[in-house]
Amino acid sequence: MKKIVSMLIICIFMCISCTTFQKSVDSKPGEFNPKKDLLSLHYDHAPDKDDGHSAAADRTILQSIYGKKWIKDHVIAVSGAYGRNAPNFNPNSDAVMDAAWNDCGGWLAAHTSRDEVINELTKRWSKTLKKGGDIWIKEGGQSDITAEVVERIQNQMPKIDTMKRIHTVQHSNWNEDQTTEAALAYTKSNTDYIRIRDANAYLNIRGGNEAFEKAATENSVYGDIWKAAFAYYNPNERIDFSDTGELMHILGLGEMGFDKFIENYLK
Repeated sequence: MKKIVSMLIICIFMCISCTTFQKSVDSKPGEFNPKKDLLSLHYDHAPDKDDGHSAAADRTILQSIYGKKWIKDHVIAVSGAYGRNAPNFNPNSDAVMDAAWNDCGGWLAAHTSRDEVINELTKRWSKTLKKGGDIWIKEGGQSDITAEVVERIQNQMPKIDTMKRIHTVQHSNWNEDQTTEAALAYTKSNTDYIRIRDANAYLNIRGGNEAFEKAATENSVYGDIWKAAFAYYNPNERIDFSDTGELMHILGLGEMGFDKFIENYLK
C-alpha cells in the first residue's frame, strides 16, 4: 500500500512539474509568441537607405533563431510603408527586398500595389487573429498603412480588441513626423503602441565598420543578402540598421550593438 501511495505522489509531482515547465516556456500575455504570432515588417525606403541594411539584419536574426520555414509562416515583409514622404520612395530598394525575402515567402510592394497590399495584410492579420495569435508590427516606416489595415480589421472583426492583439513598435521621431497626422493618431489610439529608444544610438555608424562588413559579406548563409544591402547603401559611407532595433525589442533580445550582432549571428 505504501508503495502505491509513493508512486501516486511521484506521478502527481511529475504532472505538476510538467505543467509548470509548460507554463514557463509559453509566452506571457503581451510578449511575442513564436508559435502563433505574426511579424509584419514595414519598410518605407523613402528616402533613407537604412531600410536596406535593416532588411538584411532582420532576415539574419529571424533565420538564425527560427529558420526559413518559420519565416514563411510567421513573417510578412512590406516595402513602401510610407506616409507624407511617399514622393521620395527609392525603387532601387527592390533589389535588397528580393535578396532578403524572395526565398522565404516573398515581400509585398506597397509602392506599386498599395490597395492589393492592404488587402493582403488584412487577410494575413485576420487569419492569425482568428487562430489566437497576435500581430507585431515592426514600424520601420510610417503608420499610414498600419492605420488602414487596423481600421479594416475593426470593421470586419469587431470582437477583436486591437489594443491588446495588435502591437506597433516604433523607434523614430522622424518616422512619426512623416506619418499622416490622422493615421498616427489612429494607430496610437487603436493598437498597443510601443515607443522604444531611438536605435540609431547603437545600430548606426558613420564611416563604416570593416569588421562588420567582412563578417556580413563573408558569412556562408547570409553573405549574398548583405552584399545586396551594401550594394544599395555603401557601408563605407554608413552602416545603419537602426530599424532592426524594433525587431530586437519584439523578440526580447534587448539593445544589441555591432560586435554583439557579429558574435550572435555572423560567425
